[in-house]
Amino acid sequence: MRGDLPVHVSVDDRPSDANSTYSWAGGGMVLTISTVLPERGLAVELISTYVGHPQTPTIVTHLMLGPVGRPADIHTAEHEHEHLDPIERARDCAYDHAQHLTEALGAAGHQINVQLDERAFAELEQVE
Repeated sequence: MRGDLPVHVSVDDRPSDANSTYSWAGGGMVLTISTVLPERGLAVELISTYVGHPQTPTIVTHLMLGPVGRPADIHTAEHEHEHLDPIERARDCAYDHAQHLTEALGAAGHQINVQLDERAFAELEQVE
């Protein structure tokens, strides 16, 4: 299952074009969220993948491409399944993705605000 994840982003106090999508795999145990900010001079893409099962920790991988002039970066973390769970808590994964985007662009010297549209969660949380 694939879909759009409506998001509102501002960079340095200016609204920015942003496109966020999600996809499910592995019977709902793998959730990937991707956000692209195609703004000239910025050009960023963050791809976050959450892999989890009730009997294991959740493993998260964040692949950051950009901003312009910066090398690609990948970061992996392990979280207790009760705190970050792609199966039962997809909304938390979306917020984690937004937080990672905020932190990564903040480290690059940008002020960023990411707001997820609450209406998007109804579709995101319907894992087939």
